Amino acid sequence: MPRPIVLTYTVHPTQGPQREYLTDALTGMQAQLPLRNLHWKSPTRTALRTIQEVDVQLMELGEVGPPREVGGSVLEGALVNLCFIACDDAEIYKNSTRSFIRDWLSLLSARRNVHAPLIILVNPPSAKDTGKNVFGRDKGILGKLKSDFNVGKRDRCVQINLPSGNVADPAAWPEVINRLKESIVSAFDSAILEREEEVKRGEAQRMTVGWNFCTWFLLKESLAHSFEGVNLHEDALIVYEELDATFLQILKEQNLSWFGKLGATGPQDDSLPILDVRAKPYKEMLQSSSISIFDFRVYVFARQAVLLGRLGRITEVAKRGQWFVASLSRRLRESEGDLAEHFIESWTFTACMDIVARCDEWSRVDRPNGDYSGLIAYESARSELLDIARVQVERIGVSAGHLPSAYPFLAPTGLASQSDDVLFESSDNGLSDDDDDEQTGDDGQSDRARLSNQQLVDAMGDVKKFRNLYLGMTKKAMSAYEACGKVNSVVRLKADMAALALHTEEWRTAYDLSRALAKDCADLLIWEPIAKFALEGALQAHRNLKLAKDEEWANIATAYLRVRASSKEGVSALDGPAGQEADMGSEIQLILGGLKEIEVEHTVHDHKLFDLSLVSNQASAMNKDRPDISMISMAISSNIDEPFDVDDIRFVYEHATAGIVTYNTLATTLFPGYTQLDLSSERSCEGVLNLSEAQIWIGQTCFSYAHLANDSQVIARRHPDAPSVSLQMPRTISLDAEPSVVLHISAGACEMEHVVISIVSLHDEMAFDVSRLSSSNSNVSVSDTAAGITSLAKGEDVELAIPYRGTPPSETAHARIVMRYKRAGSDVSMTYIDASSVFVGLPLTVNVQDFFRKESLISHFTIASDGREYLRVKSVDLRAGEDSGVDVEQAIKVDTSTVVTPEQHLSCLFKIRQREASRSKNVGSVLRLIIEYCNIEEEVEARLKGVKAVRALKRRNRQSWLPMYAAEERIEGLPEISSAETAIKPEALPWRTLEIPVDVPSRRLLVIARLAAPTSAASEMIYEGRALSMTLSFRTSFTWAGRSSGRQRLVFDIVPNPDDWIVLGRKKGFWDAEPEKEERHEITLIPMRPGPLLLPTVTTAILPASPSDSANRGNDEQLLCETYLENAAEVVRVLPAKKTVRVMIPLINAGGGMVEQRREEWGMVV
Repeated sequence: MPRPIVLTYTVHPTQGPQREYLTDALTGMQAQLPLRNLHWKSPTRTALRTIQEVDVQLMELGEVGPPREVGGSVLEGALVNLCFIACDDAEIYKNSTRSFIRDWLSLLSARRNVHAPLIILVNPPSAKDTGKNVFGRDKGILGKLKSDFNVGKRDRCVQINLPSGNVADPAAWPEVINRLKESIVSAFDSAILEREEEVKRGEAQRMTVGWNFCTWFLLKESLAHSFEGVNLHEDALIVYEELDATFLQILKEQNLSWFGKLGATGPQDDSLPILDVRAKPYKEMLQSSSISIFDFRVYVFARQAVLLGRLGRITEVAKRGQWFVASLSRRLRESEGDLAEHFIESWTFTACMDIVARCDEWSRVDRPNGDYSGLIAYESARSELLDIARVQVERIGVSAGHLPSAYPFLAPTGLASQSDDVLFESSDNGLSDDDDDEQTGDDGQSDRARLSNQQLVDAMGDVKKFRNLYLGMTKKAMSAYEACGKVNSVVRLKADMAALALHTEEWRTAYDLSRALAKDCADLLIWEPIAKFALEGALQAHRNLKLAKDEEWANIATAYLRVRASSKEGVSALDGPAGQEADMGSEIQLILGGLKEIEVEHTVHDHKLFDLSLVSNQASAMNKDRPDISMISMAISSNIDEPFDVDDIRFVYEHATAGIVTYNTLATTLFPGYTQLDLSSERSCEGVLNLSEAQIWIGQTCFSYAHLANDSQVIARRHPDAPSVSLQMPRTISLDAEPSVVLHISAGACEMEHVVISIVSLHDEMAFDVSRLSSSNSNVSVSDTAAGITSLAKGEDVELAIPYRGTPPSETAHARIVMRYKRAGSDVSMTYIDASSVFVGLPLTVNVQDFFRKESLISHFTIASDGREYLRVKSVDLRAGEDSGVDVEQAIKVDTSTVVTPEQHLSCLFKIRQREASRSKNVGSVLRLIIEYCNIEEEVEARLKGVKAVRALKRRNRQSWLPMYAAEERIEGLPEISSAETAIKPEALPWRTLEIPVDVPSRRLLVIARLAAPTSAASEMIYEGRALSMTLSFRTSFTWAGRSSGRQRLVFDIVPNPDDWIVLGRKKGFWDAEPEKEERHEITLIPMRPGPLLLPTVTTAILPASPSDSANRGNDEQLLCETYLENAAEVVRVLPAKKTVRVMIPLINAGGGMVEQRREEWGMVV
């Protein structure tokens, strides 16, 4: 503990009541101690220092002698000397008191130490305040004291008016206490400045002869003691850090003649607490320059640690302690031969435990500022110190034979000294204890001392005590690590405990600890070497316990294979004595053999035992003889150094249509490193295959992989000679027949037996009726859901016509086709799966427009593309049956084909005449429009059949070549299309036939109308706006009405274009129509504009002639009226209306007057 500040006092010898006043004043002064909140502002320091509290000891001046030693603390002498006087008479002061004070000051000056005198005038309770004069100076005795003894601006005098009651009343002492604080600070500052100057002078003489580091160290250390005495621990710590830095500098200069040897050879050096500065006479050894480097380093660190502890920086103490112990241990190891056996381990153990004990003690001290934040970090440093101490016990145990010299235990030589350590130089600098001839025998070997740490000595001699000590230290370190959340360090200690259980053959404990350790490593994803050690230990304990190989064992085994594959070199639980009967290779073989013995299926995902990749992302046929078997090439890398057998390798893919597609191979042997294998599949599909799972089976254990090292997708393509199934439209389509599609089956280069084909629509709006399919092949059989074919020879094709119901969206049918079969002479079942689509709509549209005439019907058929397809039309024919009752005549017959494009249509005219025998029939005739056409794309494919260019053509945009081929029969960039090699006869083109039923209109009443002007007015001019009389005549033909005579009441209506005509007067009328009878009506029209005008439109409709015809109205409603305006192509030329317009044109004659000119032209006057 720091010594208090010494204050001396001297009492003026006074008799009577004044003597009692002085005694009371001294008692009151004692009651105000210790002093608090002293503020020191040193000129050599930038910041203001605040001394929170300082202990003060009042002593009589005669009891305090001069400083006992040179270079001691500045607090060893009295900083302030007090003089208590009681005087209220000026004459007494002049004759006696003043002389006493002068003698007292002379006595203080003779002591020659830094001090501050303070004269205290004690006034009795009844004294009155003398006040101040006009100049602001004190009057009375106090004024005389200040006038006589103040030096400069320093006030050495103060008075105290004793209270009438309690003399210790703090309210009476503030002026005296404040003046006392100022005096202490002033004296302390002067003493520190003087001591610092001495230190600087001593350091400046470092290079001179006779300079001693130890003496200078004590001198500078006195500053630290001085700061510590006034509770300025931060400044004291800075002094020790500067001393430590100076020592390191001297160490680098190798100028250590003031020190003894390295040291650490004392009888109790390994067991003394390093933070106890009284454990050795360090100061005496420094004064005699006989201190060793070991003791010096320990002393300086202990002083720093104590100051840090008083500052509450215990975390820093623990962290500095780690660094100090490690660095000094490395230095001691350079002279390990001169030390006691296991001295370094014993000293390190003692030092770490002492630091932990002292830090724990400091951590329990209440913080003055209430700051406990550093304690959390301290727990981390504390756990590391405990772990370092535990490691020392472990090394001693390995050396004593209580622990195996194998992982995870480390021998004492595990931490050899590094030659490049900057803290300590090599022993070759002349400071090694090896140079001490007195300790060396005749044979050159010194007698090694013994350890003094009895706890470690007992542990070395008794294995039970050692294990108790080791387990206790390990558990204590684990608790500390868990308290601060260092889970990784806890795992390391668990490995030590598991290793100890394995070493002592406590198999149940070893099994439980090893499993828990392996689980922690897996959860934290750390330390594969430790995980490998834990898993090997668990397997070894499981084997010695003779437990059953269940799922838990499988988890441990596969986890071991994982870490073994990740790190082929590492620690092993089998390296110790308990595992010498098995090596790594046999352990792996035992595990693989055990995996095949497990009866419960076990799946492991993304195991590191294997690395899988595809050699190529193209799936191809096995060979020409087996074109229907798909094959992929894969590479597998085994990451262990032992060959082993696997039962199956499977690559499971997902296909949009085929679903699950599996490629596999049979049992094989995998060798270390790279192995390439071919996997085959009996399920044929085409398109993109996405990897779902890759599996490697060893017994009932499945190693599953969701991703490969490279691309996980496979592009599957069928061999051209492989069986194929496609969905097509029939070559002949009749619109009045049941719709159907054709399933085209080709055997390719395979002989197929027991073929079963099923087709399912992928649209809810469409369904295939497989039970009603038809085929020309006699080997075809039909069930409700599938079609069977007994056998198919090589190259044989079969077509199945399958009816369907409904209409798919966009008129494109999508179907899933599944074909199962067996190859001839094989029991392997093959599966063909494909999604096929076909456009069930028509690639063309047909429009018809009928024109009725008296004796014939003109039908105009327009054949157009659907807007996308390009077609070649070979022929268009309208055929009538024998019993149709009509004759058909085509207008023009063309022998060459015609190309129909989205921009170019095909028109056909047919004249239909009704036979005389069928005119009286009411039933209409049905004709058949037969169109024979070919799709241009199919034509090009037929011409390029067998040419490789067809594949490239399909990949091109069809609009880039279809228009050119349709116009010129050539394709840019494809000269093969025009060569003789691809020439094809017209009859060999893939022609298709479309049959459309056409109904001949029946029950039609034809009215022939004519609108003409009278003969007398035909030659007259027709002007705009003038009424024109016209004659409307009707003739009725019953040729297409189904009967030759009868009466019908008809109504007509004139529908003019309002921009051309206005009907004046009668616009509608009716008449009774009779065969070959003409009906006339007079109407009046007014032309609305000049120019050629078409005649107004005339419409007619059937109207019942009388109420008596209501009974026959049902039949009349079926009779439709067709109107034919006979002179509809005629136009009426209308002249502009005749009118007069008068305008004035200014013309100047010779006389300057206006001239009026009149001109008549086309009814206009100008």
